[in-house]
Amino acid sequence: MAELSWTEEAQSSLQDIYDHIARDRPATAQRTLESIIDRAQSLREYPALGQVYAYDPEVRILSHGHFQLAYRIASKQRIDVLGVFNGLIFLPLK
Repeated sequence: MAELSWTEEAQSSLQDIYDHIARDRPATAQRTLESIIDRAQSLREYPALGQVYAYDPEVRILSHGHFQLAYRIASKQRIDVLGVFNGLIFLPLK
């Protein structure tokens, strides 16, 4: 099973998402963050779960509710989570 490695950008994205939601709904912010992290954990067992990003075939996109996780399969042992984006932002898929 692969290890997840979160880039600084991905960690910052998670913090921004949490901060934005927590202004009005702290409990919802915590649940949202946990659900995104849980979804990312599925990549450890199924790294090819996401769709290929149209502009860079080494990057894949995993959708989760209103969010998209960009990641790269670095090796059989490591998956790099590159960022987490609001799903309303269009990331072209192949």
